[in-house]
Amino acid sequence: MTTNFETLTLKPFNPQKIQARKIDFQFSTDIPRIWHYDGLITTHFINGISLFLPGFESFMVRVLKDQLSNIKDSELKRQIAGFIGQEANHGRAHHQYNQILRQQGYKFETWLKFMDFILIEIMEKRLGSKICLASIAGFEHLTTLLAGIILKVNMLESTDPRVRSLWEWHAVEEIEHSSLAFILLQETDNSYWLRAIGGVLGAGLALGFNIVGMFLLVIQERGFFSWKSLIELKRLLFTKYKLIPYGWKPLFEYLKFNFHPCNQDILLLAENLSLSLSRVEAN
Repeated sequence: MTTNFETLTLKPFNPQKIQARKIDFQFSTDIPRIWHYDGLITTHFINGISLFLPGFESFMVRVLKDQLSNIKDSELKRQIAGFIGQEANHGRAHHQYNQILRQQGYKFETWLKFMDFILIEIMEKRLGSKICLASIAGFEHLTTLLAGIILKVNMLESTDPRVRSLWEWHAVEEIEHSSLAFILLQETDNSYWLRAIGGVLGAGLALGFNIVGMFLLVIQERGFFSWKSLIELKRLLFTKYKLIPYGWKPLFEYLKFNFHPCNQDILLLAENLSLSLSRVEAN
């Protein structure tokens, strides 16, 4: 897989000027099935995210495009347009990556159809645009939190470098546009209860999709049920990467009345990563 990060140099990290960066990912079929050096649990935890992203990114693009005509502030409208462009690019890149999973023999088409049914038939057609936007704001809070943890604990360090570049680029842009869905929701309807219900729904969808997707991939591996797998799961959740200790408190901060999605530490992590990626390209 070759990757062109030149656009991170041309369009540097800037939360005040969100721009789409279409990175040239060319995925290769020789990517190992278990590409994270910690083993199959961590590999498929991250693969499980990739499974649902194309459908969820498309859902977000549709909802956000529907809101564009209602935005009066020209600067916010420009920012949201950049946000839409970034999410569309994420969806395309992960769709390409998921093609590699298909070629490696993993089966998940029925699961993808079920996710699309939930997002289109239930979320969009039955719950309406406001709750969809609120769920996106909650989802963005969760993904920003996860991106921050991944960067903080160097979860991508022990990986096949060809896969790492996809997730580093995605993490940078997730953190860069992390506050926009929340700001748009507040401009549209600043009801606390709408934000809280949507936040729980968005985070619940993301966690549910991820857990089921991860399990679906893991059970397709030989010898998946073993003490080694349980130890890997413990390292992922509690000891090495500490997703639960690092994640539970910030996740629930979204329900505070005075919450605002601005985390300078996470912004600095993403900015430093974007600079390092740009230097790699320049060299």
